[in-house]
This record gives sequence, structure tokens and C-alpha cells, in this order.
Amino acid sequence: MKLAIIDKEKCKPTVCGHECKKYCPVEKKEADTCVTIEAKAKIDENTCVGCAICVKRCPFGAIDIINLPSVSENDLVHRYGENGFALYGLPTPKEGKVLGLLGRNGIGKSTAVKLLAGTEKINLGKDASDEDIKEFFKGNEILRYFENLDKKKVNYKPQNLSQLAIDIGVMELLSQRGSEEKIKELAKRLGVTQVLNNKMNKLSGGELQRVAILAASLGEADIYFFDEPLAFLDIGERLRVSDFMREIAKDKVLIVVEHDLLILDYLTDYLNIFFGGQGAFGTVSGIKGSKEGINAYLHGFLKEENVRIRDKELNFNFTKNPILSGNKIGEWPAFEIEFESRFKLKTEKGAIHQNHVIGILGKNGTGKTTFVRALAGELETKNGKLNLDLEISYKPQYLFTEDTELVRDICFKEKITKKMKSIFNIGVLESKKIRELSGGELQRFSVARCLSKEADIYLIDEPSAYLDVEERISVAKAIKDIMVEKEKTAFVVDHDLLVVSYLADSVINFSGESGVSGEASEIRSFEKGISELLKSLNITLRKDPVSGRPRINKKGSVLDREQKIKGQYADL
Repeated sequence: MKLAIIDKEKCKPTVCGHECKKYCPVEKKEADTCVTIEAKAKIDENTCVGCAICVKRCPFGAIDIINLPSVSENDLVHRYGENGFALYGLPTPKEGKVLGLLGRNGIGKSTAVKLLAGTEKINLGKDASDEDIKEFFKGNEILRYFENLDKKKVNYKPQNLSQLAIDIGVMELLSQRGSEEKIKELAKRLGVTQVLNNKMNKLSGGELQRVAILAASLGEADIYFFDEPLAFLDIGERLRVSDFMREIAKDKVLIVVEHDLLILDYLTDYLNIFFGGQGAFGTVSGIKGSKEGINAYLHGFLKEENVRIRDKELNFNFTKNPILSGNKIGEWPAFEIEFESRFKLKTEKGAIHQNHVIGILGKNGTGKTTFVRALAGELETKNGKLNLDLEISYKPQYLFTEDTELVRDICFKEKITKKMKSIFNIGVLESKKIRELSGGELQRFSVARCLSKEADIYLIDEPSAYLDVEERISVAKAIKDIMVEKEKTAFVVDHDLLVVSYLADSVINFSGESGVSGEASEIRSFEKGISELLKSLNITLRKDPVSGRPRINKKGSVLDREQKIKGQYADL
């Protein structure tokens, strides 16, 4: 079976030479037609021979021809028009359980959520009737789920929160969905009581996320969908939100899309894995237990389906460099920063050693980004700006831009190498303008730009934001490898503990009262720094014997109690 995918945005028949049609071998036969050029190009999948000449000839990279040996046309659940994205299979929700959807960006998870929520009608790749859909799912457990779906109440927390950042009061918006008493009760549990009198467009990313979760939880729904509910949240907030979602899942259907494997494992009872070609097609695996499913995903082979979804295995069996292992190249003094908003930050002094990655951990609003910006020389301390006498490359936390420059031109000007472009998959972005990049694309490009500069230290703030699991691990590995290869130093702020566990040799812990005061510790060994953070959260981690990834112990379990008695909160 073949799929012909055409990116409608990239396809520009008015300015190209119609190379897709000109060089197609089928078109050279008078009796057959494969490519039709109208407002956009169209490819007939029935006559296409799969030669992929059009893919190579298209000057804008708009065409993709894919051979699908592992799926049948009869498995097609939904397709976005001719030559559009195709989804094969659907997840299987279960009442009283939390279902996780795991897979790369652009592979159909959000599409599946829309179909299961009933906001988009299943079309089976054609104009399917209700009877067609019933016949398609006949004998499948999911048919029972779709019965009377139109009569069930569905609550949905969207992935993109920008539409919620509007000039309206938080309480005014929430009161449209529930009573004041219920709003205040849930706000207390989610830690957002203090923002109820604010405007939605004045909230931070983490506050907006929790208000969106609160809004999606109001009212007695039958089915709940949470699309990437942990973005912008620190580890403590992620755990709080996870416990909250597990509570509302009792006797209900709850489905969550998330890329933080540590929390996905902690939150879900079981999951479906999505695999395929990004932007082209997605295939849904059978149902799997959370632990086994995540390990299978990392291994890259789905045993039950007998399908390899990745060439290489992803593992977390890593080594840590001691704090003083590399040559000392600089240091920073103890310093304090105070803003007019009355936020105060106090830090300890520290030394900078080569071939080292320092993870910066702590809850939101305690000064992690302020610390990094001070090291970069962007902020004044009480004694003036810091002068480390070192070359510094800085990737900020927020990446909003209206830059109209092409990615290709920036790569040329900043001498981003072929190797770096390959590591971060920049090649597919080169024809785009910076402002046209998605959140994940802009993140990858920004980290690549930061690491491409010649510097002594690299300051990288939240490199995992907007990235899927594979991209997060790829970025973490790249940061680690480049520091070793160049014998440089990186400071990395991130809330994904799995990413920090992968790349950090040591840790700086931030504590304090969010938005009021923060205090940075001295540089600590990875084990000591992680243990202190986990102790403050009252959780313990263990190492999975198969994949080497960190896993959260169930609270009150034998392992949890044993590790706490020993004071060993991180057994990694």
C-alpha cells in the first residue's frame, strides 16, 4: 500500500516548473495519469508506482511517497482529504482508568483525541455514514465507547493555551462553567487560588495551564481529555496535577497526551503507542501497561505487533562526571538580586569546570531563570553585573519572535555545521522563516544556534519545552556529547527530571517562596541534589532494570518506604 502526501503550504504550482508531473514515469504513458496540477498538485495513489522521483524533483520538498507494508487500507480510520494525513487505528478508552497516548509530534495523537471527543467525525478516508462506522468497528471494544457519545458530556483541555490568554477575568471565565464554591475548592487543590482575581492574559504559563485544567474539570463530565497538561509546570506541580487527574478519573474515562515519561508512567494505568511518519500518517498500537509500553517505546520494537518503530534503542544507562573532574575555567561570587516587585534571589558562590553539565532544579518562581540571566550578564546584581571573563552562549526560556529571516540564511551567517543541522533535524526547516516555525521547531533551532557558537559556557533554559520524547532525548544527548567533545560547560534549566537525569553531572537546587524569594544552593553531586529535591516532594525514584530510566515509586510501597528509611530518595 502506498500513501502520497502533499504539504499544501509548501506546494506552489504557480512558481515551480511542475517537475512532479514532468518527470513522473506514469505521466509519460499516454493512457495513464498520476499527477494533476490545479490550485495544488494531486497524486493518484492508485496509479502511483512509488518511484519517489517527484519527491526528489519537487523544489519545495512538498511531496512524500510512503510504502506501508505493515498496515492495510482497511485499517484507515481518518484522513484529511486527498493526499492528506492518514490515521490507522484508534486508542481504546476504559472507564475508571487513565489512558496515556505516547508518540512523536505530528503523528496523530491530537487527531485521535478529536475523534474520540466527537469534535471531529470519523470519515474512514471517505464520506462515511454512521452505519459505515458501526460496521468498521464491529466486534471491537471501542464500538461500545462510541455508542451514545453524542449524549455524553465531554470536557477537553486543549494543547494550545494561547486562545485562553485573553482580556477577561479568571473568575469571570470559570464561572461560566461551574459554581463559585466548586471553583474555589479546585483552585485550592491546584494551587491557583491567588490568581482567581487576575486577568487571563496576565497569568504565567504555569498558572494558565493550571487554570485550563481547572476549567476542564468543572462540571460532571463522562469523558475527560487532557492534551499536554504538564507544559510550563515544575516537578511539584506536575505531581500535584497528576494526583488531581487520577482522582477525577474514578468511574470516568480520562485520556492524557504527554511527553514527560516519568510523569506519564506515574499518572497512567495503560497506554497506546503512536508510530508512523511525522506529518504523513500515524498508526496506533494495541493497548499496553504503562511500564511495559514505555519500555517498548524506548526499545523501539513492539513485540505484539511485530513492528520496529525506530532503528536505535533509547536508554538511560549513563555515567556522571564528578564535580571537580575537569579543569577550572572560572567562578562566580555569591550574589543577591532584588526586583521592584520585591522578589529577592540569594545565591552561593560556585566554580566552573570543563566537560561538565550542571542541572538547575527547583519550583517555578524561585529564581532559576534570574540566576541564568545574571550569569549571562543580562541582569544587575546588588554589586553590579557579573563579569565571568568567559565567552557565553545563552538560549533563553521564552522564544517568541516575529523574525522574518529564513532559517537557511541564519545557518549560513552563524556557520551552523552540517553535523549540527543533522543532529537537530534543521534541514527540513531551512526554507521557512523564523516566525513560521512551530514551538518544537523553534526550540530545536534555538538550541542548535546556542550550541553552534564558540563559547566557554552554554546557558540553556528549558530545552525540552514543546519537544516530544525522542526530541527531548536527542537534545539532551547532543548537549551532553558536545560538552564532552568540546570540553565545555553547560548550565541547563529544565523541569523534566528524566531529561535532567540523562544529561546532568551535578545540580544546583533552588528553594523559596514562588514569586517572593529564592535561594540557590552550592553545586552538589547529582545524587545529593536530586535526593534533596525528591525529599521536598516526598517521593522516591528507582532505576528501571530494563531501560535504565528513572521511575517514581508508588507512595507507601515497600520500595518507597525502604528508600526513605535509608535516606536514599534517588536509587539511580
